[in-house]
Amino acid sequence: MRTLAALMLALLTAGVGAQAPSGGAQAGPEGEESYYVASPDQLVRQGVDRLIGFLVGAGDASAQAVREFVDIEIAPIFDFRYMARWAAGPLYHRLTPPQRVALEAQLRTMFLDALARHLGSLESPLPRVDVFPARPGHSVAQAVVHARVIGEQRPPVRLEFRFYWSNDGWKVYDAVANGASAAAFYRSYYTRALRRHGPDVVLR
Repeated sequence: MRTLAALMLALLTAGVGAQAPSGGAQAGPEGEESYYVASPDQLVRQGVDRLIGFLVGAGDASAQAVREFVDIEIAPIFDFRYMARWAAGPLYHRLTPPQRVALEAQLRTMFLDALARHLGSLESPLPRVDVFPARPGHSVAQAVVHARVIGEQRPPVRLEFRFYWSNDGWKVYDAVANGASAAAFYRSYYTRALRRHGPDVVLR
């Protein structure tokens, strides 16, 4: 499915994981180290630049090179454990610890494989991406970043990235394209599959 929304999901999430709270050490007023913490919207903007640099420099990159880029630059910012727990819904509590691990690994692979395929099919010229300042989420530990993708021959795409502050820095727990939530998609898929076939079949 080569939709612009899916391609831009890959575009805006690329590289943001490298900017966790300890972005750079600086001397504090008493000589102690203090750390600059990039905001979620800054992380998204930096991700755009990194992906564009990769696409321009790689040329016709192989599928393996694109997948490696996804693993290194995209995967670290997502909380796949949270996404797996939310995707399974109430059925998550019925899963054994090994089944929970398998669910997280399967969701991660599905998500990143799809992004790699979309990146590999991205065509020139690249669209313009406007990233707006982060807004507070439902709590002080959450933030939302809105973005707009404008291509030459397609309607604009509205994107929304939902972050929360974890022990490892800012993490994305959901991404929304034109109102379609990735977390909601996986919840629909897994709750239906688990009820119909059971974890032994779905998570094998």
